Amino acid sequence: LVNCTVHVGVITLEIVATADEASEAQAMAVQEERSLRAVLGNLVYGVGDQTLAEVVGECLARTGQFLAVAESCTGGLLASLITEVPGSSRYFTHGWVTYSNQAKNTELQVPREMIDQYGAVSEQVALAMARGARRRSGADYAISITGIAGPGGGSDQKPVGLVYIAVDGPEGAEVSRNIFSSDRSLVRLRSAQTALNVLRLKLPI
Repeated sequence: LVNCTVHVGVITLEIVATADEASEAQAMAVQEERSLRAVLGNLVYGVGDQTLAEVVGECLARTGQFLAVAESCTGGLLASLITEVPGSSRYFTHGWVTYSNQAKNTELQVPREMIDQYGAVSEQVALAMARGARRRSGADYAISITGIAGPGGGSDQKPVGLVYIAVDGPEGAEVSRNIFSSDRSLVRLRSAQTALNVLRLKLPI
């Protein structure tokens, strides 16, 4: 039996195995886990109570790599999730909350002309933020988040919940466009979680 629950974007599958002997039930559970992993592939990120931040941190620590972040709409939430993990100082080096356009320019060297042309919530600015954070920190990877958490500030072209997430690393930089539909707190939380997952998929297993 497999139970499924969903909470703020995280799907949890619970395997329930019943048998006369504990060892038999354990073997059944292990086989079911293998079957689920074969179907779900890299959608599975951990077991038990592991969080995305823990899984990403373990991978960075194991490979001796470092991470920095640059946040706008999440206001430091991503850095908070990362540093909730004991021992995160082994791999987390810097965190910027560049909430204003001026901060993006002065702290991360995002060109003012770029912000004026494309807006602070844009693919171009997200990439520039990640590249600036990686350059300034010297980290192996840098994540940036810029978006519209709401409830106001949206438009037809850029609705509330629009969030750009960029990751810059040794293989180059990439950015994703996301629309998260919910209230302000959940938009911010899902943005931070998604950012961690984007990085997880880039790291060696």
